[in-house]
Amino acid sequence: MELLAQQKYLRQRMQPAHGDTFYLHLADLRGALAAIASKDPIRVLDFGCGGSPYRQLFPAAEYRRADLAGQDAIDYVIAADSHIDAPDGYFDLILSSQVLEHVTSPAAYLAECSRLLKPGGMLACSTHGTFEDHACPDDYWRWTADGLFKAMTASGFTVEKHYKITAGPRALFFLMERMLVSAKAPWWSLLGLCLRPLRWLFKHQRRYLHKMNDQLFSQYSRLERADDDGRQVYYIALLSLARKPG
Repeated sequence: MELLAQQKYLRQRMQPAHGDTFYLHLADLRGALAAIASKDPIRVLDFGCGGSPYRQLFPAAEYRRADLAGQDAIDYVIAADSHIDAPDGYFDLILSSQVLEHVTSPAAYLAECSRLLKPGGMLACSTHGTFEDHACPDDYWRWTADGLFKAMTASGFTVEKHYKITAGPRALFFLMERMLVSAKAPWWSLLGLCLRPLRWLFKHQRRYLHKMNDQLFSQYSRLERADDDGRQVYYIALLSLARKPG
């Protein structure tokens, strides 16, 4: 919980910069979330808020925060069954950013989202497709684009936009960055000789590699599920913008 509230953690998500460890993915996710930014006085629930890195997207909102017990300055404690002590149909928008993989029952969590939203309200739900385990406090699930779409519709939502985040070559570079941290081999072996320059490149030229990705592969920052031409691509995460029927 302390990590999620650190200024560096929050800045990297709201204002990602070339050279940041998770830049490629965090920049792509931040860009996709721009679609839900609002200056209107709406009611927003940050459902599994952590440090609420995207709060600035809603400057005039009545912004409520929900998380597990022990988090500071939250409005609601999330129970084991995902229930919070808030009235039915209270919120215009629920933001669920990288939360769904951590809940014991995604169906119960999505049902609670539906209960809390007004008719016509929106759920913005992002979660991981391909990512390393990261217990916070536990990490249970990974999703495919079709799997998340099915889960959303099974919970009664109408999915308006469904994005693959950090896809294709951007996903490749992101995964290489992460894997080179732990990929090791004896320095005298052929694999070791290949890994050394790659590790140096991704460590000392990270800013350049990030800029190159933005210049050459910006179209892969997000791919809409309905418009990806059937391309079989890797992707790091998913973002579903879904509405509760009115």
